Amino acid sequence: MWVKRVREFHDSGLSAEEFAVRKSIELRTLKSWIRVLQKAGEAPPRREQPGFLPVSVLHAVKAPVAGTAVMVEIDLANGRRVRVHVKADTDFRRVADLLDAVEGARQC
Repeated sequence: MWVKRVREFHDSGLSAEEFAVRKSIELRTLKSWIRVLQKAGEAPPRREQPGFLPVSVLHAVKAPVAGTAVMVEIDLANGRRVRVHVKADTDFRRVADLLDAVEGARQC
């Protein structure tokens, strides 16, 4: 039963928290079975999300003043939305690290 449930979770694209709530199961039980089945080689690895997703750029009415921040909205593959204020000199590697943490790819 748990092999099927863990595969269903991996195919869902949901976070473990979202999947547990939707299926009315304990989050720690789900995570425990994921670990057990991955160690046994019976759970598929988490699906890779594409490195690039479609982007929509909305043009501002006025160009921002140098040094001011603009808000960037990013819709994540897990259905969440991140809003970040960035300046022209923003290090987007740090933004990418933040997004990886939010998506669950690695721990903070």
